Amino acid sequence: MEGYIVKRVFNNNAILVQKNLDEYVMVGKGIGFDKKKGSQLPEDIVVENVFIHVDSTNKPQMEKLLENTDEKILALVEDIVSMAERELSERLHQDISLALADHIAFAAKRIKEGMNIVNPFILETRMLYKKEYGIAEKALEMMKKRLLVNFPESEIGFIALHIHGGRMQTKKGSSVKYLKAVGNVIPYVEDKLKIKIHEDSFSGVRLIAHLRGVIERCEKKQPIENMFLDKLKKDFPFEFKISENIALILKRNIDIIIPESEVGYIALHIYKLNQTR
Repeated sequence: MEGYIVKRVFNNNAILVQKNLDEYVMVGKGIGFDKKKGSQLPEDIVVENVFIHVDSTNKPQMEKLLENTDEKILALVEDIVSMAERELSERLHQDISLALADHIAFAAKRIKEGMNIVNPFILETRMLYKKEYGIAEKALEMMKKRLLVNFPESEIGFIALHIHGGRMQTKKGSSVKYLKAVGNVIPYVEDKLKIKIHEDSFSGVRLIAHLRGVIERCEKKQPIENMFLDKLKKDFPFEFKISENIALILKRNIDIIIPESEVGYIALHIYKLNQTR
């Protein structure tokens, strides 16, 4: 069976290979050990390793990253990704490995230089992405132990976003954009209801989770119908007005239009939150 030809060995955990006219980066623990340029790899090796297609747009960035990233970080990232995939029972997008390696290398460098890493959205991340956050907590302990760097708790939020991006096949920047939007919604709701939304508040968590669903549905242009819309408008005018303003906040921050049917469901969650304060 025709395999892949090694074109370049970056280190023990990353190599550049070619098949026909296509080039790929393989990332995996020990994948580059004892490999030489011109070596042939079996076809089925791609099953067990990260396999990233390389073209003219991403090759320079990939090569630079792999040349300058400590092997220990690449091996660590593969263990983090494997752990996340086991706990989620799903495969993550191939791009997460290099993105996560780049992030961890940069974070470690900043910490060693005495810089303080701040994450203004850690509460929202913990509420929106509970599974990913739990996995990121374990990843942080692995990072501290393996790299001997005292990463702060704020890093958990950033790692969680990378894991979420790997699940949704989106860029981390998209998740940050949603966090910023929800981060503006929370203080607005707190101000209008004169409450404080805590991360262990069932109604608060339910509202945040619902907003995530609203954003994802509306981004895909798949809003749900609402047969109770007229009744919700009539019964909960105060909450409905708040929800209309939430829709405006989301439109202003992430340019997503929330239809009235979805506004009605948000109003119902606002009502429940207002009743349980």
